[in-house]
Amino acid sequence: MIDKMKSLGVSNPAPDMQWELWYQDVFDRECPRRVEVIGRGLMLGLTELWARHLFETVQADGEKGFSRFNLWCTKEEKSIKVTGTWGGMVRLRKWIFGDKRNVYKNFIEEGDEGLLVKIARVHSLLVLAGQTSEGILKAAENCTSCEDFEAQLQILA
Repeated sequence: MIDKMKSLGVSNPAPDMQWELWYQDVFDRECPRRVEVIGRGLMLGLTELWARHLFETVQADGEKGFSRFNLWCTKEEKSIKVTGTWGGMVRLRKWIFGDKRNVYKNFIEEGDEGLLVKIARVHSLLVLAGQTSEGILKAAENCTSCEDFEAQLQILA
């Protein structure tokens, strides 16, 4: 992941931020929330969040799955979620994962890791500015190609 960031020439805002990625099953209300991944560096945490959200919360057929995720920044006591238009989420899921329905490696490696890193970078800058992911998803919804979306990400950054 760090190598992918370097190869893309992407800086890492808040590299020391500690986080936990939490999972919740909304189908089985008896199932307790749990921590799936713990790490350091806001961009890495957001990359993990986006990958899981787009693969499990947004299904390959565009339906809403039963998994919910949030990134908990431990020292800042701040929760971060992917928020915005469903149409943008569906479009991003298609661009990043295509029609995949199963994960055989890890979520990030199964998708377009470069695009996930770019999204996480912009989201991290938005978080540090006190904003949400809504602009990212609005841009995805309004773009007809992944290339156009990547250009919009540059503007958002």
